[in-house]
Amino acid sequence: MKNMNDTLKNIDPTLLDAPMTEEKLRPKEVAHPPRILMLYGSLRERSYSRLTTEEAARLLMGMGAEVKIFNPSGLPLPDDAPETHPKVVELRELVLWSEGMVWCSPERHGAMTGIMKTQIDWIPLTSGAVRPSQGKTLAV
Repeated sequence: MKNMNDTLKNIDPTLLDAPMTEEKLRPKEVAHPPRILMLYGSLRERSYSRLTTEEAARLLMGMGAEVKIFNPSGLPLPDDAPETHPKVVELRELVLWSEGMVWCSPERHGAMTGIMKTQIDWIPLTSGAVRPSQGKTLAV
């Protein structure tokens, strides 16, 4: 068999992960409650998606989770503001903090609202080599 360096000249083998071991497969102890981020897709004063989100947060907290709800009011459209915009920074920090997310959006024209889509679009696809949503549970 050829050496990997001979067949894959564009890959640095020192950057590849080592083989799976029993240690890597062993469950890790978690010393904090599950961290859940809640997103809702409406800005209306009497928003049923926000009220549903708040009720779901109350239930999750009752089951022992730590819950944060992102208020999308003031979040700019994607590509209409820099990534340093305070609402974008707040959303991205919450996504990194969370271990799971719940998304609740009203239906508008057979799809999620633009408010909900804007929040999703501001979540970066990658942060280094990892997706901020990678390995997290999502409920819609």
